[in-house]
Amino acid sequence: MTQADPTETEKTEKYYKKIRDALFMPRALKESIQLLKAWYSPEEARVVSVFKTPMMVSMPIEKIAAKTKMPEEKVKEIVERLVKKGLLYNFVNKKDENKLYYALAFLFPGLFEWYFASPFVSIDEKRNAAKLFEKLEPVMGAMMASKYETARVAPAMDARIKTIKVEEPVEVGQSQVLLFEDVVKILENSWSIAVMPCPCRVFHGTILRDGCDKPIDVCINLNSVSEYVHRVGIGRKISIEEAKAILHMAEKAGLVHLVNNLSTKHSFICNCCSDCCGFLSVVNKFKLYDGVVARSDYRPRVDLETCIKCAKCVKICPVGALHIVYGNKEDLSDTKIIVRDELCLGCGVCAVNCPKQAINLEKIKQTRAEDLEDQLWKGGMRTQKERLF
Repeated sequence: MTQADPTETEKTEKYYKKIRDALFMPRALKESIQLLKAWYSPEEARVVSVFKTPMMVSMPIEKIAAKTKMPEEKVKEIVERLVKKGLLYNFVNKKDENKLYYALAFLFPGLFEWYFASPFVSIDEKRNAAKLFEKLEPVMGAMMASKYETARVAPAMDARIKTIKVEEPVEVGQSQVLLFEDVVKILENSWSIAVMPCPCRVFHGTILRDGCDKPIDVCINLNSVSEYVHRVGIGRKISIEEAKAILHMAEKAGLVHLVNNLSTKHSFICNCCSDCCGFLSVVNKFKLYDGVVARSDYRPRVDLETCIKCAKCVKICPVGALHIVYGNKEDLSDTKIIVRDELCLGCGVCAVNCPKQAINLEKIKQTRAEDLEDQLWKGGMRTQKERLF
């Protein structure tokens, strides 16, 4: 007895399951498939399912057409629609006659950011996807925790930095890189810069309406990602001077710079708040102070003689690492600000916003210039292989 051919419904379900597994989405939650169905029509899922691994598999339209057995014109129509929605990534492949190549990006950071920042997605579509993302958040938050952090904190540009020599060994595998210590150098080492609306504050503020009032147009994309968001209309290109101005403004607003946890080839500088940001909200909601973002090599040190105990630093700290300890003297002259190093990210937001410049950033360790790309890929492939979710 021969096995019956799969129905069209069964084929379609298989496409969605392939995408779910490629994106390392939780198998146990029905919302994983529901979200993908909200994002991709059956024919779109058929196209996207040919990408087995995020960003590691890329191909031009003719190859996608061959794999899906669909006409090239139809594939072109589908992929052009998806890239504008942020649901498929493309880049110019200089090794293949400058053809546009397409790839499936990571769910986060990647598809989430571009989808919710895209002006080509209706507010109703975003609201529907946001409700599904909310249900996935607890599990996805736990999935983000790893010793292979994808992002790390970069110290504020305007913080007063005092460097001390530290002979402290650094553990291999804790996402330690160089260049991250200076966001200006990251900008200077980038050949293309673009800005787009912060998708996290769009997600929470505009759609769910439970977000903050921090600036929105502060999400900086770099290099080939900058070219992508500019090319498809999700972001706009800016000069290095405008990028610096955005970073200055973000610091004054209490936002934290997060960059790729790589030694080179940076693709983003996020300017994150404590409640909306996909990274920092996970830190705060689930108390995952290690494993989600790599901390900077700096920690704030308070000059108690200069400090006027206004507690502005306490209020602005994104992770509640600074506290005011009231003194025992009658006039409270022995009141002081303390820093809980075990919570501190080393972002320097407190130093930038201190009205008396009573806070310096002090370098407490020296990270080795190790590029984490290989470790990140190994970590991701291990997760896929073991089917942890």
